[in-house]
This record gives sequence, C-alpha cells and structure tokens, in this order.
Amino acid sequence: MLKTSKPSPLFFLVCGLAFLASIHAQHDTPTLGQTRAQYYAGQYEEALQAASKGRENSPWDKDWWQLEGEILTTIGEYEKAFSLLKEGVDRQPYDLRLRLSLRKAALFADEMEFAERQDREISSIISSSNRYRIQADTLVAIGEAALTMGIEPRLILENFFKKAQRETNPPASAFLAMGRLALDKGDYKLASKTYQEGLQIFPENPDLWFGLASSFLNGDRTQMAANADKALAINKHHLPTLLLLADHLIDAEAYDEAQLNLDKILHVNDRHPQAHALKAAIAFIQEDEEQGDAHRERALSTWSRNPEVDYLIGKKLSQKYRFLEGSAFQREALLSDRDFSPARIQLAQDLLRLDRDTEGWELASEAHEEDPYDITAYNLVSLHDKLDEFVTLETDRFRIKMAAKEAPIYGERALKLLEDAYQSLSSKYGIELDHRVTVEIYDNPSDFQVRTFGMPGNPGFLGVCFGPVFTMNSPASQRANWESVMYHEFCHVITLSITRNRMPRWLSEGISVYEEKLHDSSWGQMMTVDYRERILEDRMKHIGEMSAAFMRARDDKDIQFAYFQSALVTRFLVESYGLEAMKAVLYDLGDGVSMNDALAQHFAPLKTLNSNFVVFAKAEAKKMGGNFAFKKNEGMLDQILQSVNPKSNYFDELEAAKGLMDEENWEQAKESLEALTIKAGYIPGDANAHIYLATCYRELEQTELEKLALTQIAENEGSALRPVARLLEIANKEEDWEAARRWSHRWLAINPMATTPWQILFDAEEVLENSKEAINVGETLLALDPPNLASIHYRVARQYQDSNSEQARKHTLMALEEAPRFREAYQLLTDLQKQESIPEPAKPLLDLEVMIQ
Repeated sequence: MLKTSKPSPLFFLVCGLAFLASIHAQHDTPTLGQTRAQYYAGQYEEALQAASKGRENSPWDKDWWQLEGEILTTIGEYEKAFSLLKEGVDRQPYDLRLRLSLRKAALFADEMEFAERQDREISSIISSSNRYRIQADTLVAIGEAALTMGIEPRLILENFFKKAQRETNPPASAFLAMGRLALDKGDYKLASKTYQEGLQIFPENPDLWFGLASSFLNGDRTQMAANADKALAINKHHLPTLLLLADHLIDAEAYDEAQLNLDKILHVNDRHPQAHALKAAIAFIQEDEEQGDAHRERALSTWSRNPEVDYLIGKKLSQKYRFLEGSAFQREALLSDRDFSPARIQLAQDLLRLDRDTEGWELASEAHEEDPYDITAYNLVSLHDKLDEFVTLETDRFRIKMAAKEAPIYGERALKLLEDAYQSLSSKYGIELDHRVTVEIYDNPSDFQVRTFGMPGNPGFLGVCFGPVFTMNSPASQRANWESVMYHEFCHVITLSITRNRMPRWLSEGISVYEEKLHDSSWGQMMTVDYRERILEDRMKHIGEMSAAFMRARDDKDIQFAYFQSALVTRFLVESYGLEAMKAVLYDLGDGVSMNDALAQHFAPLKTLNSNFVVFAKAEAKKMGGNFAFKKNEGMLDQILQSVNPKSNYFDELEAAKGLMDEENWEQAKESLEALTIKAGYIPGDANAHIYLATCYRELEQTELEKLALTQIAENEGSALRPVARLLEIANKEEDWEAARRWSHRWLAINPMATTPWQILFDAEEVLENSKEAINVGETLLALDPPNLASIHYRVARQYQDSNSEQARKHTLMALEEAPRFREAYQLLTDLQKQESIPEPAKPLLDLEVMIQ
C-alpha cells in the first residue's frame, strides 16, 4: 500500500501567508468605482496604476481592461492602449465594448487594416447578440457599433440608446452616446435635454457636463461657459472641455488664451490630434504656415487618415470667413474618408458662401441622402427647394435673389442703392471688385438663419456678409432700416475683399457702422445713456480684445455696445491718423501682416492706441447730456451720493414731466420737456424726451413745433417708424407734397411692403407732375394689390397717356376690368382712341354709355 505523507506545518504557513498577501493586495487596490472616480477627477497617473493593478488581480473582469485602455487613450499612449486591448479581446473575444475600444485604439495607432477587421468582427458579434439577454451597456455598444456600419441614426437612437436609458439602472454611456449623436447631427435641443437627464443620475460625471456645455456652443455661450466650469470643477484636466473652451476662444479671437488651454491638453497628451489641429488653425489664421503645417503633421502623426483633423482646421478658417482655404481642408478631409459627413456638409456651406452654388447644393443633397437625420443637411436641402421660388434681379455688378412677391416692390430700389454704394465705397477705398456680388434677401427669418448659420435659432442678426455673397432679412420680417443694413453689408464686401477676409471682426464691423453713419446721419449707432455709462465706468474692451466682446456678450445690449465701440474706435483712428492710414492697414492685412503689427506701423503701438482711445471715448461720452447725472436713484446710497454731488438728474426730471402728462397738464409738461431738451440735447432710446415733447405739442395742436420735435427723432434714428409715419400724416393733411415725398421715402426705407407710403408718394408725384416717378410708384403700388386697384390703374394710365399710349390703353382696360362702370376710364379710352386716330367702334361704346346712364 502506498502511503502519502502529511503536509508539513511549513506548507500551511506558506499557503496562509500567500492567502493573506492576496487579501492584503486586493484590500490595497482601489475598487473599480474608486478608480473610475480618480479618472473622472483627472488623476490620470493614479487611475492608470490602479487600473493596471485591478486588471492584474482580476484579469477575467472586462471592465478593468476597458478602463485601463480608456485611460491610456486619454493620455496619448495609443500604442500601449492598442496592445492592451488586443490582449483583452483575445481573452474575451465576444465582448462588444472591448471590441469598440480596440477599434478606436487601432485607428489612433494607425493600424488601419486591423481596425477594418474589427468592423467585420463587430458585425458578427451583433448578428449573434440577439440570442442573449442584452444588458443596457451592451445595448449602447451595439448602437455605437451600428453607427460605424452606416445604420440610420434615428433607428439607433430609438432602438438602442433610448431603450438603454429606460432600463432600471441606466449607465452613463446611454446618455453620453445619445447626446453625442444629437450633437453630431446638429440636434442641440435633444442633446441638451439628454445630458440634463443624465446629470440627474450622474451629477459628478464631467463628460455629461461637457456634453451639456457643447450643446450651447452654437447658442447661448454664457450657458456653455457655465457648464464647462462645472466640468472643470470636477476635473480641471478634462481634455474635451479644455478643447471646447479653446474652440470658443478662437471664435472670440482670444488666441493667447486659447493656446493656454491647448497647452494644458498637450501637457496631459502631447499627441492629442484635435489640440494640434486647433493650434494649426490658429497658426494659419495668423499667417504662420510653417507652424500650421507642423501642428497639422503632429495631429496626423498617430492616425494618418484622421478626417477630423483637416475638418477642424478648415472649419475654424471658415468661421473666420476664409472659405476658400477652409474648403481646401474639407476636401483633404474627404480624401482621408469620403464618407465623413461633417466635412461634406461644411464644404457645401463653404461653396455656397463662395457663390459656387451648383457644387454646393449637390454636396448638401448628397449629405442629406446619406444621412437624413443630419439637421444641417436637411435644412439646406429644404432651403434649396424654397430658393427655386425666388426671382433674380441683375446688373453687371450685382445679383439679387429675393421672394417673387417682394421683387417688384423694392427690388429696383435695392439695386440702385447697391450701385450707389459701389460708386462711393469702391472709389473711397481704392478697389474695383473682380466678381459680381450676390445678395440674398429672405422673407422668412428661419430661412435666413439656415442659409447663414446652417439652422434656425439665431435671432438678432439683420444681415451677414461672407465676401462675394451676403444675406439679409427682408424688411417684411424686421423693423429695421433695410437700406442701412444693405449698405452696411456691402461695406463688408469692400473691406473683406481688400483684406482677403483677413481682418478681425471688430474692425470689419467698426468700418461698416462708421461708413453707415457717414452716408446717412440717421443710420449706424449714436451715443446712448447706456453706452455713456459703460464708457465712463471703464467697461470698454481694450482694442486687441474687442472681437471677444461679440462672443462673450451676455445679452443684446452687450452686443450692441460691441458694435458701437468698434465704430467709435474706427472713427478715432480715422480722425486721428487719417483715412489713408486706415486703408494701408486693410491692404497690409490682405498681405498677411498681423493686426497688431499693422496698427503699430500705420497708427501707433497698441498700448498707446488704447490709452489715447479711452481719452477720446470719455470726451465723446461727456458731450452727451450736458451737466445732468444719468444714474437712477434706486437706493439710499444713490440718494446720499446725489446729495453730496447735487447734479440735476435727467431721469428724475423726465419722470416729473411724464407725471404732468399723466395728469394731462400739457402746457406745464411741455415747458418742462423743452427745458430738459435744451439742457440735455438729444438723448436717443427709451429716455428720449423729444418723443414726449412731440406728444405735448400734438395735444396742444402746435403742429409746427410737433414737426420739429419729430424731425429731430427721424434725423437721428433711422429705424424709428412712428415719428416718420406721423410726419407723413401731417404732410399729407397739409398737402405739403415735397415733405410727403421725403417722409414716404423714409418710411419705405424701413418697411417698403406697407401700402400707405406708396399711396401718398403716388399722390405727391402726380401733384408735382413727376410723370416718370409717378408711373414707377403707381406700378409698384399695383404689385401690393391695394383695395382701390381700378383707381390706381386709371391714374397710371393717365401718366402714360402722353408718352406710351399702349401702356395707357393696357392700364385703362385693367381699370375697366376691375370696375366695369368706371366712367372716367371709358372717357380716357375714348381719348386714347382719338389720340391714335383710330375710328371709334360707335355701337359698343354707345351701348356701354347707355348702360352706364
């Protein structure tokens, strides 16, 4: 019999120590949840060490492999991530999440063939996955995999991502994946809603806060910044959020701040493709092609056919209105991946903005056919169908596309304004355009927003210029002076052509507003109470930071002040250094000279300009309002300060006068307001005493004085319709036909679709015996389909009688068609027949005359 020996006590001691060591090791290793929390907090080194230990201790747990691979990818260790995940997939070949992570790592490790093999493996896994109970995170993975296979995104959204969210314990990935998909397709409302729902469950997830911030990038950027701050409060090294803020800062022309954020990213991952792409974009914007090429090469150093690199560079260039260069990068992106939809859509928009409509619309249509969910592509295709209904008016220099119902009303007026603007501005700035300018006027604000921004939901813009093309809202949809808007946008065409679209936004807007004001003193912007207080309280931007004011505006008041300050700086520069110096700056920018260098060369160093401009601006602000104080006394402190510095308060005196008006004490209110306007001068906006003074004059039937007050308003504020309408009413009543002509034209500059100004203008031109003008006005009035069509046709016929009998006959017959018993029209028809020596058809006319009698 074979005997076995008993294990020695030493054996049990060794085993016990090994077991205790194992327990101790597991006790010392952070849990998966703790490690993920480290990763979310940006403790990447600690998280990587913990994930590595966790994987070693629990090699059967796929989540450790997944997390370690994700950390390695984040810090740019793409080859290590690829090797690790390859080993993990070998151990668990049917885990879809690991496969997807491996595919991503293979792309960044430039293992393209291997990544393509993963697509086939993923397809096979999905085909067999319906045999099993599918968990929520697997549903998400299937959905993400289906996206790479070109499955309709809406189906994926409904059948995978939403389904995963409805599970009892939905994973954060369900909200992240759906939010990403919505963002990619331009569905920002759904993206925002999805991320907010995810944050209710996972409030400490920085990826969700980043996603929510991203949903506001094309909308309310104050919301974007607030949510980005929450992501960085959790993880100050959160790379997607730092990238988002850098993107925003580039839009604001705050390039140094953007570089700081990008440097933070590269400190964590020195091969981050998007960070290098944005650095390349900044370099190209600043005319440093060597640095741009170097960063682009670095961005493509790991994944050589990454389409997002060229797409991102091109997109930022296009956002600086450099569409030609931007479109070239989109073509490069499509060479890397012909199915990369974002590049196709961006290229379509670039081409449309370069007036290359045929190719642009074809690309938009292709993008929509390939991806019906993409909202930008859908919007563009829908817009194209509507544009087919537009009519085109042309001269040698201009092409206007506009709604068919509006073209006969003010189309010719718009062409004349553009031709006059060309003569004035091209001569002034020394440029002859080598291309025809296309102007698109949209009667639907949503269509304007789609054409301009790719989607609706960007209110507040009256017009936008891309260079050879500019778009604007129809006056039928906006109560602004459309003529000043058109002049403003054409001025952009001039300056963008000179600089080859290489100019900061503040200078571009500043020159356009400045030139508006020079052309017509009621156009552009003037000093307001709000602007005065901002200037005197040192709330202006430095000249080098002024473009950021447009992007960082909290509300419309901030935006309007950005326009005003830009124009004020332009005026300061021209008045201090001359127009020739300004033109030299523009031409230098076109040659690639940086803005600061151009300013220093032709004006003065930026520091000197800033200090001198502040003095200039404050002097201008103090000219307004005489010796009045303009701060409303809203509390005890204000009252104390008022007692220490007892200046008369403008608002107090205005409110006192308004109180007298409420009591219908018109005489005393008039005296108070007259004194106020004499001492304060003209104050535009809500605090305009001239408005109330005109009301007093009207109530007191002092029409001449009322006219003077209203004229001051109209001559200062070109978009103010009410004073113009009242002045036209008075002129018509008094039969002051020259005044009627003046105020009719002013009304038409605000709203040409109104019937009243055309009616009165027609009367005026008739009385003043301006036959040619009367014909034009009358025929325009007919296009508006007024209720008195027969009368208008008859009067137009009378104007044609001596110059064009054929047209006179046509309009006479149309008058009779509208009013068969119109005696004067029959008489005119008879006169026309006599005039042409044509025998009268006696019987029919006699019968008709008898019938009338």
